[in-house]
Amino acid sequence: MRSASSGRAGSAPYDSRGARHPVTVTAEQMTDVLLDLGYGVAEGPEVEAEWFAFDALNMDDRHPSRAPGRTFHIENPSAPGRRSGLVLRAHTSPVQVRAMLGTSPPLRVVSTGRAFRPDTADATHSPVFHQVEGLAVDLGLTMVDLKKTLDHFAASMFGRGTVTRLRAHHFAYTDPSAEVDVECAVCRDPAAPSREGAAGGPSADPCGTCGGGGWIEWGGCGMVHPRVLAACGVDPHRYGAFAFGMGVERTLMLRHGLRDMRDVVDGDVRFPLGMGELAPGRPRPRPLPRATATVTTRAVPAARAVPDMETIPLARGHGARSAWRGAAGEGLLPPSQSLRRRIGHALAGAGYVETPCFPFVCDAAWDAFGLAPDDPRRATLRLTNPISPREPALRTTLLPGLLAALGLNLTWGNHAPALFEQGMIFVPLASGDLPPVPRADRRPTDDQLDALNTAIPAQPRHLAAALTGESSWARAVDAARTAAHIMGAGLVTRPTEHAPWLTGRCLELLVGGAVLGHAGELRAGTVQALGLPPRTSAMEIDLTAMEHLTGLGST
Repeated sequence: MRSASSGRAGSAPYDSRGARHPVTVTAEQMTDVLLDLGYGVAEGPEVEAEWFAFDALNMDDRHPSRAPGRTFHIENPSAPGRRSGLVLRAHTSPVQVRAMLGTSPPLRVVSTGRAFRPDTADATHSPVFHQVEGLAVDLGLTMVDLKKTLDHFAASMFGRGTVTRLRAHHFAYTDPSAEVDVECAVCRDPAAPSREGAAGGPSADPCGTCGGGGWIEWGGCGMVHPRVLAACGVDPHRYGAFAFGMGVERTLMLRHGLRDMRDVVDGDVRFPLGMGELAPGRPRPRPLPRATATVTTRAVPAARAVPDMETIPLARGHGARSAWRGAAGEGLLPPSQSLRRRIGHALAGAGYVETPCFPFVCDAAWDAFGLAPDDPRRATLRLTNPISPREPALRTTLLPGLLAALGLNLTWGNHAPALFEQGMIFVPLASGDLPPVPRADRRPTDDQLDALNTAIPAQPRHLAAALTGESSWARAVDAARTAAHIMGAGLVTRPTEHAPWLTGRCLELLVGGAVLGHAGELRAGTVQALGLPPRTSAMEIDLTAMEHLTGLGST
């Protein structure tokens, strides 16, 4: 990144390079480690039925995780203020339930995705975070197999020689259960910068990372509870199963010595740009201070350098990496995930910075966009227990969050940033049917599973971009063309009128005759209401619909 002296006086410099977000990169690295061990990849909805999120996981109505202080509940549209039987998933474990319901053992699967809890953002918490969970179901599996897997996982993520420690704990869905600790990387290396004393020698003070204990909590694990197996149609008398889960942000923070979760999730583009410069054996460049007219006084943190991802030799019997695979893990990824990775790389190469945003929106956003009262984007899923009463709804478009992040970066002195996000939106059901609650001591019938899935709202994955500048609207269209080219779709554009875009500077994005999105310059009223500069442009396109139109949705 250019030095501060090369930019405007008193402001952070513009960096034309792009970057994918470190959380995305870390999640992919964690997934690829397990892919190399023969695990398949599974995904699931973020708005989930309570049966998948709790009942099937041996958490009944009295379990504390179901309380409003621990889980976001979706409001019943027919009874405002009351629960609907749908939640924003508090963990990615429902994906494991779905995997067991859909596949007979033996089974090994890794699920990576966002989870949500009603925690106010602070140094150690965020209402939106990412998890990687692994599940293995087979004959004769024991805690020994689990421990070997965790040691391999830890060594791959934190460096060769890293080992794990299991501490007895209680989780409803595993028995026995344990929390997973990893050796403190700073204590393992007394020469690390954070362990140096004033004279350059080893510090006598307790380690600031682990407090001197030598171990740091990483995640949770255990043998899957027999009741969970039974609820998923797996014979607990015949099969054993283990599961484990780690936070992606936590893994990133542990690897690089980061101390404040807000620095990871607040959307400042200098964080992913700075992490992109991180090289093996070299500390990250010192952070730039925020501009004086900022809304926060926190600085972007410095990060500890760690080795590149190591390729640990696989244990005999796990199989070797296929010779024809390209980037790590892509040969075994579902096609849609592989293509999303390629889209992320391509946009970063075109100067965009990936900026994942929270899915919570306020009703005022639709007024700022100039949406008509009957615009379907105003019909939202609403939370019974939002963190802020100003943001009680879930997004039906990625643009409110991405444009807010663009405005914050401009406030922080990051000039002319170009942002992108790939993420789910939430489309309410027209019927408003509530999900059934099957018994949790046996596998639901096919009719009950169909009813459960029918009651879950559509959650297509979109791609959006936002940027400023004289030619920004043309660049926004190019971003859509890039995504369509990677997905093998022929993208056609034609002029149209569609809020919040400016008439005469708005294009429909079509594939196979279907309108999948829009791109162009934003209307003056929207720009003014959001506090953005003139010539701000945006693009949004439905990746899930494009997958289906190109035949990927059936793969």
